[in-house]
Amino acid sequence: MKKHALFLLAPLTLAACAPMMMAPNATTVDGLYMQAAAGGNLFEIQSSQVALKNSTSDAVRAFAQQMIADHTTAQNQLTALAAARGVPLPTQLPPELQLKVTSLSGLTGAAFDAAYAQEQVVSHQLNLSVQQNELTAGKDADVRAYAQAQVPIIQQHLEHARTLPGATAAPATP
Repeated sequence: MKKHALFLLAPLTLAACAPMMMAPNATTVDGLYMQAAAGGNLFEIQSSQVALKNSTSDAVRAFAQQMIADHTTAQNQLTALAAARGVPLPTQLPPELQLKVTSLSGLTGAAFDAAYAQEQVVSHQLNLSVQQNELTAGKDADVRAYAQAQVPIIQQHLEHARTLPGATAAPATP
């Protein structure tokens, strides 16, 4: 009788665990999306902190303040979402983005403004693509809702970045 009870309980136990087993992790589309989005947020925050120090343009500095505020909010929301799913997020930039921040740090004035504006255009184009990929391929409804909420914000940032001084010049950073 005990054997039969165990066989009856096993499917119920597995069914109760199914939501946890299907939660995104670092290797699922949703998990990879969250990691990529976190990296994008970190780049926006860190490059914009450099802008506050190195830019002499009021327009660039105002844009940088907005990027820090918006991407900090987005990162905080993403951190909570990822933590609830057991997805570790990066706390440092990957080397290629760190190189961009380091390169920007060595510039000032108009040269900085142009390089920063160009990086913001490229970064927001990439971030928009990352969000749209999640909307197409993501499985977790809450993660997809986060991505959907980010799309109009990133589109607005992209349009604003395109109006910054030097945004249409040839790229100045690697």
